[in-house]
Order: sequence, then structure tokens, then C-alpha cells
Amino acid sequence: MILETLRQSVSTVLHNKKRLLKALLIPFLVTYCLRSMKVSVAGYELYSEILVFIFNIAIFLTSSMICLRTQQILDTDDTVDAPWQWLKFDSQQRRYSGYLLVLFVLLQAIFILIEADYKIATNGLVYSVMLVLSVVGWVIFSRLSFVLPAIASGKEASFKDAWAITKDKKLYAFVIAGLLPVAFYVLFIGLPIFLLFANPNLAMGLKFVYIFIWGIIVIAIPFIIAAIEATAYRALMDKSKATEISNPA
Repeated sequence: MILETLRQSVSTVLHNKKRLLKALLIPFLVTYCLRSMKVSVAGYELYSEILVFIFNIAIFLTSSMICLRTQQILDTDDTVDAPWQWLKFDSQQRRYSGYLLVLFVLLQAIFILIEADYKIATNGLVYSVMLVLSVVGWVIFSRLSFVLPAIASGKEASFKDAWAITKDKKLYAFVIAGLLPVAFYVLFIGLPIFLLFANPNLAMGLKFVYIFIWGIIVIAIPFIIAAIEATAYRALMDKSKATEISNPA
């Protein structure tokens, strides 16, 4: 069951809270500072695009490190300290970041396809075809994303391995890596933004508080997703009942 995977994720994170805090506190702070600097320079025309691009690369790398370290820690059951480590760009980090970049590009392509699909909604046939392609792409993305916890566990994994791991658990992989991340972003980012815009006076009054909280949430969501995928990956490898979408008869 999906709820069992979420329960195990929360339990594993709480069990390793000290290791996670020690390993990820500084990367979280660095990422928050980078995002704040990116926002501060975004309004300047001179060199703003170049600076934003540089900040995006830095944020991607630190986020990649946070996800990798999270899944490394949650993959082990021991209580050995996991101190903060800066990006070493060893083979594992390079492999993880490379696959994460490919998945990110695939995700952007899916979003572009969905946006284009929305714009041509008047053409029923083309709309239907592009909608099907978007769904298929989303399913493929969700299955391939399990290469990340596999690499974090120390394996020389590839997309082929991720595809094989999720062969008999396509729906489970889609819910974990396809639907849950969207639900988190909508619930913790989209909904608050909608509520604030619905009440301009409240938005102005809470502007700086919301920006601060929003910055933390944006950084925390990749950590949450990484933790859930790490737990789901272990359930898939152990052929746990947690991977069953419905209760067996």
C-alpha cells in the first residue's frame, strides 16, 4: 500500500534524524542562500540571465547532493555518523547528477508537451494524441527515476535497471514518483500561492513571512521525495507488500 510506504518513510527519517541533520544542515543552508541570491538578482537587467543561469546550476548541484546523501543515509540501517560532505564529484556523485539532469530534461519536455496540449485544446484529435503522449511520458519518467536510489545504494545502475525493477510495479512507481511529487508541490506551493492571490491584503501582510517559508518548502520537497523514493526502492528490491496498490484477496 502507498500509505505503508509513506509510513515507513516517516519512520526511517525519524530513526535517522540525527544523521540526516548532521549531513544535510549545511547543504540546506547553502541552497537557501543560493535561492535567495537568485531571487535578488532576477530583477536586474544587466547580466541577470547569466547570473540566474549560474545560480540554477549551483542550486541543481546542491539539490543533487542533498538527494544523494538522503538516499545514501536511508539505505543503511546502522547509526554511524554521516557528516556533511561537500560535492566531491566522485564517480557516484557524477553518475547521480548526470542521471538526475537527464530526468530533469525529460520532465521539462513533458511539461512543454502538456502546455502545448493545453494551447491547442480546440483540436480534439491532436489534443487527445498529445495528452496520451504526456501521460506515457509521465509514466516513463516515474519508472526511470528509480535509477537514483539505486545509484545512491552503491550500484552501477542505469535506466535499464530502473525499468527492470519497476516492470511488475508500474502503477506503484507511477504513484510514488509521478503523482506524489505533483501532489506535494500543489499542496505546499500551488495552494498557498492561490490563497494569497485570492486575498491581496493578506498577501501583502504575509509577503516576507511567506517568502521565507516558501524558500524552506522548495528546498524540503526534493528531500521528501528522495526519502520516499529511497523507501519505495527498498520495498521494490525486497518485494515488500508495501508495493501492492490494493490489499491482496
